[in-house]
This record gives sequence, structure tokens and C-alpha cells, in this order.
Amino acid sequence: MTFQKMTKQAYPSRLWALVGYPGSGKSTFATQMAGPILAIDADHRFDEVLDLSPDDVLELSNSPADNVDANRITAILAKNMPGSGIKTIVVDSLTAIITPLVVQAMQDKEAGQVKNLAAAFRTKALAMRQLQDAVTRWGTDCLWIYHLNDARDAKGKALTKATVSATELARLTRSINMQLEVVQDKGGKRGIKVVWARRGRDGMTLWDNSGTWAGMPEKIEAAVYDGLSKADQAEIEQAPDHFPNPETAIAWGLERGAFKALQHARNAYEKIKRELSPKTAEEMATLWRADVARRLAVS
Repeated sequence: MTFQKMTKQAYPSRLWALVGYPGSGKSTFATQMAGPILAIDADHRFDEVLDLSPDDVLELSNSPADNVDANRITAILAKNMPGSGIKTIVVDSLTAIITPLVVQAMQDKEAGQVKNLAAAFRTKALAMRQLQDAVTRWGTDCLWIYHLNDARDAKGKALTKATVSATELARLTRSINMQLEVVQDKGGKRGIKVVWARRGRDGMTLWDNSGTWAGMPEKIEAAVYDGLSKADQAEIEQAPDHFPNPETAIAWGLERGAFKALQHARNAYEKIKRELSPKTAEEMATLWRADVARRLAVS
């Protein structure tokens, strides 16, 4: 085998995360990714949208249990990915893989089988790291799907929460370059909001006129990257002017090398919020960038 000349790509690889309410069209969106597609069908519903894909869709395994077990996913990918020609791996959904581990950890803590929740959650954390390594190592595009649900805070106030914890999302952010969310207007029209882009524009919503997200991945790339030079993209990555959520900010600080561990970065972020009480997201971003710069200067 001879070495091949690398080809310059118009856009970065599609290393995307997609979140939305159940039934909002996340799996349908996945069918529009570049094929052949490999579906890690943890929700066991991907067969409902197969006809919408213009390319072949392959299954990880015809055993449902294999699609929700990080060890089995890792082993099957290692055995079958080399030479497979897969262009996109879809994890549908991360919620179905991680949530049962969270529930088990809480049950173990309640039953006194572990001393504290940190110890109980160790299995979940290891599974997340294992899954990220197993999926991202092949150089394909990746789409990580997880869910939103409605909840209430300690004061009974209604809020929307991701079904994957902020800690796990911070870990996931290190393996992706775009966070997307399915949204819907008052008339029921669906769109994709670009929540965050590592090396491009974000904050915009692109609306679907086809009913099946046809051509939406390409529309997203054009909106996020067109007109930006490589230097522009690098500047956005190195010095973002905002962070859409804490997990993105924490992951950014960790990637810069200001912290040795995720929990260290999270503790520093929470300390700024607690002691300096920033009034806006922009103020928090400014304080966080300054703290990261200070740590890098003395390291």
C-alpha cells in the first residue's frame, strides 16, 4: 500500500451533536448525512426512517443489546470498520446508552453498594470515554444524537434539560465541532439551530422546507463556514467571543491546556460564577477567558 496525497476539504469533517425532543426528527436528519451510514441504533427505531436515506444504511448489529453496550459497540466497530467504506457513524441515541448507567449508579448508591455518587458514576464516565474513542477513531463523519425533556428545578420552575449530563456533554464537546438543536416555530415548521461551531459562525436557525431535512447538512455547512478563511476559522476556535453553555466553555478551557482534568476545569468555572456573580453570559465568557489565560501564563 502506497501513501496517498491528502486532499484539501471545502469544510471540516461533520463531527456533530444533535439534540431535540423525542419525535422531533433527529433520526430523519441523520438519514441526510453522507453515506454509507452506520447506525448504532440504541433507540431501536432507525428502521422507521431507512427509506429517507439516499445512500445505504448499515446496522451495527441485528442484536438490540449490542447497540446499547459500550463494550460490544467497541468490539464490533474494531472488527468491521476497517475497509467498510462507512462515511458517517450515527449514534442514535446517546441517551439510550448512558441513561441506564446513571439509573443503575443511583440505585447502587441508594442500596449502599457504593460510598458516594462519584464512585457510582465511574462506570458511566468510563463508558462515555470508551464510546467516544470507539466511534471517533475511524476518521468518518459522526452524528451524536441525544434528547431533551421537560423538567422543573428545585423551586418548581419549568426548564428544559438534556438527558445527558453537563459533565458528559463537556466530554463529548472535545470530540465534535458543532452542536445542533432541532427547533420548531409556532406554526410547526422545523429548523436546525446552530448552537455552537468550533471554527465557524453559530446562533443562526436554518428552516426545513422539505419535511425530511433534504440537503440540510449542506445548508448548515454553507451558513457556518462560507466566506471564512482558514485564519478566520482558527481565530474563532482559539478566542471565541461567547460560549452557548457551560459545557462548551469548560471543554474549551480544558483543550487550551489550562487544566489537567475535566473536574478541575468545572470547579474553576463554578468558582467564577459563585464568587464573581457575572450578570450576563457575555460577562461570564469574558471572566472565563481571562481565568484560562491567567492559568496558561503561569503554567
